[in-house]
Amino acid sequence: MTTSTGQIDVLVVGAGPTGLACAILLGRAGIRTHVVARHTGTATHPKAHVVNARSMEILRQWGLSAAVAEAALPPDRGLGMGWMTRMAGRELGRLMVDDDPQALHAALNDSSEILRSCPQDVLEPLLLKAATASSNVTVEFSTEVLTADQDGEGVTTRARVVRDGGERLFRSAYVIAADGARSTIRRHLGIANDEFQATAHMIGVHFTADLADYQSERPFLLWWIVNPDTQGVFIALDGRHRWTYLFGYDPTRNMPTDFTGERCARIVRDAVGAPGLDVRVHGVFPWRMETAIAHRFRDRRVFLAGDAAHRFPPTGGFGMNTGIQDAHNLAWKLAHVLRGTAGEGLLDTYESERRPVAVTNALQSKANAEGLAPTGALLADPESLRAVEDEESAEGEVLRAAIAAAIPAQRDQALFNGQTFGYLYESAAIVDDGTEAPVSSVSVYRPTARPGARAPHLWLTGPDGDHVALVDATGDGFAVLAGPRGDAWEGAAAVVRERYEIDVAVLRVGPDCPWTDKDGEWAALYGVGAAGCVLIRPDGHVGMRHADEPGDATGVLCAAVAQILARETSPLTVG
Repeated sequence: MTTSTGQIDVLVVGAGPTGLACAILLGRAGIRTHVVARHTGTATHPKAHVVNARSMEILRQWGLSAAVAEAALPPDRGLGMGWMTRMAGRELGRLMVDDDPQALHAALNDSSEILRSCPQDVLEPLLLKAATASSNVTVEFSTEVLTADQDGEGVTTRARVVRDGGERLFRSAYVIAADGARSTIRRHLGIANDEFQATAHMIGVHFTADLADYQSERPFLLWWIVNPDTQGVFIALDGRHRWTYLFGYDPTRNMPTDFTGERCARIVRDAVGAPGLDVRVHGVFPWRMETAIAHRFRDRRVFLAGDAAHRFPPTGGFGMNTGIQDAHNLAWKLAHVLRGTAGEGLLDTYESERRPVAVTNALQSKANAEGLAPTGALLADPESLRAVEDEESAEGEVLRAAIAAAIPAQRDQALFNGQTFGYLYESAAIVDDGTEAPVSSVSVYRPTARPGARAPHLWLTGPDGDHVALVDATGDGFAVLAGPRGDAWEGAAAVVRERYEIDVAVLRVGPDCPWTDKDGEWAALYGVGAAGCVLIRPDGHVGMRHADEPGDATGVLCAAVAQILARETSPLTVG
């Protein structure tokens, strides 16, 4: 039996973090959104766990950051990474955030939020609740998409209901394919991948065991295990009882089904170094560690997001975060096009902005994974580690010293604020001001308000005396930040609201202004004078910057908005 739905604005395929983030954003924008997923519900395995500070800023705008922080690993239990022969064995070295005062200061001050470790099976129910709280959003599990066929007016998506085999037809203006690494829609569209490395085969074991006795003086988020019996990494999920252990296997010697719960419990005991440990295995999750980027993120009315568009090794934790930030970039653009306040060309900027970020994150994640080799962790040759636990042999001493010497080079896996915040978009939806931006490294973020950058974090005091972060003040729409002599920009914003039928908030910041910044440095940080302004897009990135009042603020701001929303064809350059 085939049933059809009425017209939907956007069909989201996949209800993982990326798909649910799309639904939340579209629902907040008033867009009729339906989510389908082949799974029976939210994730039952922890899978990803890093929610970086940029993603936490986005969750903050949705009112979710406090709930995620409450559900996450306590920060004092995840201050770094340790390498040891076994959890109960000898420590070979460590990388700790609080050992680097400059990095710790940056982690606490580059954003209103800090990185949290919140497992995917805990995060997804929070996202689902937020998505379905909107009357614009519906979510349907146990529904497997088969095809998505486009015409000039929309997309017809055919799906199978898992529980009874019935067929569903969905008609939507657009489709977001957030259906994971083996994306059915990507394959249906014939979109190829760039592969950057050979696949590694991995097992993730979700288990509970009381490991508190092994954690004294070791507040590690990641515990890298290096011995001849097993090489892998423990991920602390709650700081004591709940854990994941990841390790590689040789597919020419084992099938995923060979890793039963009983066998995985033995492997966990070997990795801990406690033969009698009480281990309860809750799930065994086979997966492939790979790096791949889709050649295209858009095919007419269909957009790829999250793992459907890009896959990385987990080293650095950028996979889920890149997907959430894909959603943050795409949803506001779809909303404006669907409301008729933007031209179709705005949608082309999704790929031109997000694909370079995905490539950068993929290559760095790959480099992180490859850089682990000298430490003996994860996919090492067991024979090469034969002497690592031999306290009496000179060979063991040399091997341990070599591993310890290789650990400082893993810094980019633990400290990556520059990678988190330092990327810049370049597209037709960015008005270039001709300036050079300071270049961030992986670990060091150099704030800039050059158009294309994420607007640097500020603490502001508002008209009612509330102390808020910039992301709180700007919200989901466009926002103009102007200096004390920026009266002309207020008038310009009023014209933009009427002419383009969009919301534009105006924040006058500075002495004797409705808004003041805590440190009095916003103008220098943003590179504007007392009469200058920046225009911040709905995704928190700077769309236009003008250092001083140009004499025709209305013309400049209208032209910038028109370019960003693809409502004019000629590009604008603001000098």
